[in-house]
Amino acid sequence: MIRNLHIRGCQLASQFVKRSPGTCSTAYPRTLSHNRFHCSQRHLVFLVTKERTATREMSSSAHSGSQPTPGGAIDFLMLLQQLKLTKRTGWVRKNVDGPESIADHMYRMSLMALIATDSSVDVTRCIKMALVHDLAEAIVGDITPHCGVSDTDKHARELEAVGRIKQILGPDTAAAREVESLWLEYEAASSPEALLVKDFDKLEMIITAHQYEQAQPGLVLEEFFSSTVGRFKTETGKAWAAELVARRCKARQETEGQQEQHAAPAAATGAATDGSQERDRKRARSDDAVDG
Repeated sequence: MIRNLHIRGCQLASQFVKRSPGTCSTAYPRTLSHNRFHCSQRHLVFLVTKERTATREMSSSAHSGSQPTPGGAIDFLMLLQQLKLTKRTGWVRKNVDGPESIADHMYRMSLMALIATDSSVDVTRCIKMALVHDLAEAIVGDITPHCGVSDTDKHARELEAVGRIKQILGPDTAAAREVESLWLEYEAASSPEALLVKDFDKLEMIITAHQYEQAQPGLVLEEFFSSTVGRFKTETGKAWAAELVARRCKARQETEGQQEQHAAPAAATGAATDGSQERDRKRARSDDAVDG
């Protein structure tokens, strides 16, 4: 019954999708707007809740077909190679040296969830969600706002990709159902865990941006920080982001101070050189007058 409801939900969502050609292969993380689901949003949230409950019940009881076949497991694991190879578009677009991969991004997010001390969330579920939230990008690539793809189309492509991943794992396996449940829950931001992981998505991005700025003098990634202002929803996200922004401000002030210190001696040297050259010119004119 729940499976049929979910299939119907996907069909409803697809009615509002107009596919556009082309896709990006690498990307800048972005939390999608709440209106992206349009008419099907409430139905999707309902399905997420049902799917989450069913997945937990399913995983708590052993039954035949609960695990992927060896072939399905290896196919799935080989697909994940794309997450390791695909560089995130935002960094590529800004000519960052050695840009991170999608897998790099998700790994640090999962460790954020591991060390989070928010007692109101299921930490294990947060870790799993962080590991799954960009899984569809192994198939569709890392689509960004600069790719010319609408939020609705992006969601539809990723939803279809998650469906393909379910088929690889075996659509009736507990693993496939859990992957889908976690992804839908994250996309709909329908739980405290999803809200926290979405904050980690933005936070991981600006931590990375700050570290790239430090590694590459002269590189300014302000747009990545600006895109997150006022968008953190959890206390943990707000506190960690504030700490990072404060560190970045301090680092920039120190860099500007060092540049001013280097500039002052250079200016003094330049002035002294100019004075010396002027004296030489005057002396030369005086010598010319005597010779004349």
